Amino acid sequence: MSRDNGATMTVLQHLAELRCRLMAAGAAFLAAASACFAAAEPIRRFLVRPAGELTLVYFSPPEAFTAQLKLALLAGAVLSSPVILYEILAFIYPALTPFEKKTCLRALTGIALLFCGGAAFSYLAAFPLVLRFLLDYAGGGASPKLSIGEYISFFFSFHVFFGFIFQLPLAAWALGRLDLVRAPLLRRGRKYALLVILILAAVLTPPDPFTQLLLALPLLLLYELCIFMAAVGCRSRIKEMAPQ
Repeated sequence: MSRDNGATMTVLQHLAELRCRLMAAGAAFLAAASACFAAAEPIRRFLVRPAGELTLVYFSPPEAFTAQLKLALLAGAVLSSPVILYEILAFIYPALTPFEKKTCLRALTGIALLFCGGAAFSYLAAFPLVLRFLLDYAGGGASPKLSIGEYISFFFSFHVFFGFIFQLPLAAWALGRLDLVRAPLLRRGRKYALLVILILAAVLTPPDPFTQLLLALPLLLLYELCIFMAAVGCRSRIKEMAPQ
């Protein structure tokens, strides 16, 4: 963590510490990206596995290299994200109040697990369903040929999206503790959330009730969990702020 010895730091000292934090985060990113570039082949096989027998192609001589570079940068950003997040928190941590510090530390303990849970659900369930639906949408008159660069971008954006979606209950708890979101507000918005989730499930999956339910049910459970966690966060805030 940042130096927190009770002394007030000057602007130049803050800038110097910020530079050190950015250099550490950049070094972690470069190290992770270099390792991913060296191991690009097994990583690419892992990414293509949900696509089944689909073969990826490239349409210009440098595209294979630029796709591998993109893969290394994106995978490196994911792998180095804990270090980057730590450096950001270490810089702002001394400026937080004791209550905000406790809330941030508690919230950060669940970020990695929830993000991995969302990415795992996407990889094992949501991504194969959505990809198969999109590929079959053209019917039998066209055979799909995907650019390797476009597939890598789609894969990472889809999984990062689900990773963040699965962190919504944790965000609701933290916002509830900070009195920025309250459970009654989320309860009033339940019907609108249900409508949006059902529309997304109908659009992103084949016209099959089972596959639509497979995507919609976890999202509905996540929203209900957000309501519960916001209430828990609010109650914990009231309990800790109450005079002893």
